[in-house]
Amino acid sequence: MFLNKLLLKEFGKFNNKEIDLEPGINLVCTDSESKKSSLREFVIGMLYGINRFKGLGDSEKNYERIKSISGKNSSGKIYIKSDGKSYFVERSFQKNSSKASVLDVQSGREYKLKNKDSLYGTFVDMDKNTYTNGLCIQRSGQDEPRALAKEIREYVANMTLAGTPDIDKTMAVELLRDEKRKYDTRALEREVEGIGEQLEGFKDVDEKLSDIRTQIHAVEEEFAIETEKRKREARSLVKTEDGEKFEDNEEINENLDKLAKSSSYLDKDSNEEAEEKITDKIWFILLTGVFVVAVITAMVYILPFEKGVRQLFVVCTILFVIITIVEGMYAKGMFEGDVTTPSEEDFKRVIQELEKKQISEEKDVTIDMSFAEEFIEKKTKLKEVENELLENKRRKMGLETELEEASVKLKAMEREVHAITLAINTINEISKELQGGMKDLLLGVDEIVKSLTDGRFEDVRLEMSGHVTVRVGGNYINIDRLSYDDLRLIYLAVRLSVANALCRNREPIILDDIFTGCTEQQIVSIIKCAAAIDTDQVIALTTNAAIAEIISVADIEYNYQTL
Repeated sequence: MFLNKLLLKEFGKFNNKEIDLEPGINLVCTDSESKKSSLREFVIGMLYGINRFKGLGDSEKNYERIKSISGKNSSGKIYIKSDGKSYFVERSFQKNSSKASVLDVQSGREYKLKNKDSLYGTFVDMDKNTYTNGLCIQRSGQDEPRALAKEIREYVANMTLAGTPDIDKTMAVELLRDEKRKYDTRALEREVEGIGEQLEGFKDVDEKLSDIRTQIHAVEEEFAIETEKRKREARSLVKTEDGEKFEDNEEINENLDKLAKSSSYLDKDSNEEAEEKITDKIWFILLTGVFVVAVITAMVYILPFEKGVRQLFVVCTILFVIITIVEGMYAKGMFEGDVTTPSEEDFKRVIQELEKKQISEEKDVTIDMSFAEEFIEKKTKLKEVENELLENKRRKMGLETELEEASVKLKAMEREVHAITLAINTINEISKELQGGMKDLLLGVDEIVKSLTDGRFEDVRLEMSGHVTVRVGGNYINIDRLSYDDLRLIYLAVRLSVANALCRNREPIILDDIFTGCTEQQIVSIIKCAAAIDTDQVIALTTNAAIAEIISVADIEYNYQTL
């Protein structure tokens, strides 16, 4: 795949500029660094688009750099030849509406892109980041030997471990491990375990609470029964010295009756009323009465009675049923109002009234009140236990809430830890695959180094850790001991070797002014090494017009364009 024609309609300092390119070596000479940079950006932008956001080498400044000098929206066109077919690509670089379209020149039909706004997956076999850092070769920006040696080591390590120069696999894994340490679940696991142990101590609190309320209910019933018994004793005839009898005090008897009667309505919680039978329902009683009247009336009219006798019989039956219903309802206490559960205050008040009546009559009647005190004491103790159990139940509910919250946090942390662990494992697995596939990545660097140094460096040893040594006179020396000029040649050799390994789909290789500081022999060697790469096209950009003469003297075929 190669670029056949570039049409810079509105792009940076270019306006309606056309550049014809050919397969093989293309040398494009510009009169300024800005034009050279714009041309490189144009080629990359036409292939991948220009991202308005920061990341992968793009930023908002890109739009300022490519902004047309005419003020119009930046745009461009290119012709591509791939697999014997010609395609026309047109792209708009508007900041908020960048778009690309591809036409099959032979059929005139629009060619659908596999990735929106990018030729990746359609004509180029690598993402933008890999292309710009692998096939777009620029000279190093380092101007000091140590810095350049460090850049070479990092480039080699990142390419062999991560498959891209921009990702430090070792650092990425270490950052993930540091993040994983922030999610240490041990403390939270201990907290969950501790809450669980505390809850074990309250597991039977509901059962105990039910049992204590049953005991309270039993005591209340016992008091009601004893109250009825004492009431009967108070009603008994007691003779005085004069032979007189105490008359029953109706008010006291009524209070005692209520206290005794109320015991039948106490349940285990002392709050709910006893279940009401259906025969106690007023509608059932009335319905039964109507049914009885209807049955008797029907029987009277069926039997051969005279009319007067029938009427009398029916009236008497109705009166009898009404009287029976009213008497039954009264007997069931339906006219007595609501019955409420007595409290300790009610019991004490009734007892005090009994004592007052006894003193006011000044009669020798003794009523044993110790049972009430015993009841109060017994019930008070039971209530204390009940309150303690209620407090335990509240603590249990609080612990259950804490356990639920802690469990939710623990699960969230475990998910984060799992995700980070998965990311680390994935990076390591991918790294192993890359190491297997990239271990031969830099094998060709030896020949390139020999060519660039005219045989001074016999061999280059590159390790996945980034350690780089060269063999000189039969001995390997660390690149930190090399001069800046030698390091620059090692850097170019590594970059050319990587480009050769990555260029699987014969994408265009861009050499961005990498000839600065090189001798004529080194320039020729660089061009020959680039031409040996398995690609359809090499685009060499330079601001040095003398490069063309050097290549021509070396009898190397190339296409020359000036801007």
